[in-house]
Amino acid sequence: MATHFAQLVDQLRARLSRMMANVQQVVEMATDSIFSQNVAQADQAISADRRVDTEEVEIERLAIELLAQHHPVAADLRFITSVIKVNSDCERIADCAVNACQRVPILSKSRDKKIPEALKLMCNEVVRALRDTVNALNLSDVALADRVRSSDSAIDAYYAMIVQSCLTGLEDRTDDPERNLALVMIAKNFERIGDHCTNIAEDIVYIATGRIVRHLHDA
Repeated sequence: MATHFAQLVDQLRARLSRMMANVQQVVEMATDSIFSQNVAQADQAISADRRVDTEEVEIERLAIELLAQHHPVAADLRFITSVIKVNSDCERIADCAVNACQRVPILSKSRDKKIPEALKLMCNEVVRALRDTVNALNLSDVALADRVRSSDSAIDAYYAMIVQSCLTGLEDRTDDPERNLALVMIAKNFERIGDHCTNIAEDIVYIATGRIVRHLHDA
């Protein structure tokens, strides 16, 4: 029985790892579509999200079955309950990427205009945080998880910069309002991706150490 349970936990771990890899791919595809202002690439990212949705349901089902049938304790209990939370955050990350992709058709109307440098920097920072999150989970790397948590302030700063720049353009009537709103919404969704990465990083710390670091800004 113990061996069978361990195999099921390993299966859950592998499925979560695979889902996170799929989520990373969706976000990277979304980022490329935004930078190129390419609707076809955005549609590919939106389509890729369907795999994430399917896997999210299966991971939750498996985790709940493990809790109900095997009554895990200690580290196993920490891991399985955290998987349910991480699974949800992963699915929401992909949803945020899809939301951002849905703004690409607006950007494509004026492809002669460049994507703001601050938005490029922000998206790249978010992608880097997501990659670190995936690696931290796969390696149970607390130090890397802490680095993800620390990166959130830079992402928030980029978001504030983008919003302010777009508002200034609207006030001066020098920018296209529809395009500026699209840029703000893209930035908002990537800011949310950063928040979900932080949530997952906090769960990684909990899985590895048993410490609850939510809301502990100096942790």
